[in-house]
Amino acid sequence: MVSRRPSEAPASLLVTRLEQARVFPTRRDGTMRKKVGFGSDRAAQLNPMLSLVEDWMKAPGGYVEHLHQGFETVTLVFAGQVECRDARGPCEVLGEGDVQWLTTGSGVMHAELPIGEGEAHQIQLWLNQPLAGKLGAPCCRTLRAAEVPTVAFPEVTVRVIAGHFSGLEGAVVAASQARVLDVRFEPTGALELPIASGRVGYAYVAEGELQIGAHHARAGDLVHFNSKLADRLTLQAAAAAHVLVVDAPPLLEPVVVNGPFIMNTAAQIQQAYGAFRDGTFGLGPIADGPPQQPLHPAAQAPAPGLMQSVEGRSVEMTVDVVSERGTHGGR
Repeated sequence: MVSRRPSEAPASLLVTRLEQARVFPTRRDGTMRKKVGFGSDRAAQLNPMLSLVEDWMKAPGGYVEHLHQGFETVTLVFAGQVECRDARGPCEVLGEGDVQWLTTGSGVMHAELPIGEGEAHQIQLWLNQPLAGKLGAPCCRTLRAAEVPTVAFPEVTVRVIAGHFSGLEGAVVAASQARVLDVRFEPTGALELPIASGRVGYAYVAEGELQIGAHHARAGDLVHFNSKLADRLTLQAAAAAHVLVVDAPPLLEPVVVNGPFIMNTAAQIQQAYGAFRDGTFGLGPIADGPPQQPLHPAAQAPAPGLMQSVEGRSVEMTVDVVSERGTHGGR
């Protein structure tokens, strides 16, 4: 939190741009609906920020077994319960306030499934991994709500999931050096967030409305920012609000996206599909994972036709669909 005397000039070095999340229709059975802030089709522009998807899910909806390689996923659960399982065992059940940080590295096959009677509400971010770590061992870290470093100011609470803020170090170190902050505002809360020189990022409004820089943003709005020099981002609530802020240094590496794989070259993509074809994809050890258990019954096998549909194409994998549309960051 930074205070500024009235005589000081406002920050002018931070460039911002507002866009609205895309809303996808509710599934016919009412078990799934989503907003997509942005997807991996824009990876080259926003690297290392790859996507942001907000989901509301009820059983038997969710994301059955699907593939990832070459990036990190950050799943924040705000309501309900989500069971996160890997082909080699579960990565815990996430409840309100919990966070899962999954480094996919050389590859994982996992599932995200709502459990219980109510609706689960989550946001998942994708962050790219630099070339040096793309083929490293996968790692799954579950943070319970009480384990996330938190700082409280008058009318503002900030959870520091990754990176540094107000003297706190996040519970996770991102491969991309990203900072991930989960911020809640009371109706008149305000925050001035320092942005280090050369970093780029976004603020996503999950709930409420507030002024972010020069933009009046409402739920579902995304404000992108970049700073050539050290600067600050001002957020002023107009109502109770919930915002995710993510920033990182630009990742100046080639990026190739094909379905669930985000790599540096087309050859690496073909290697990933080769491992999937021969049955070796996602079978190595996963660091810090719990003991192996069978997959959730609804996720014991890929969706019908997966092997035929996945090879060489951009695909979207959901609970009952393998789509040949371009990916929109939604698994």
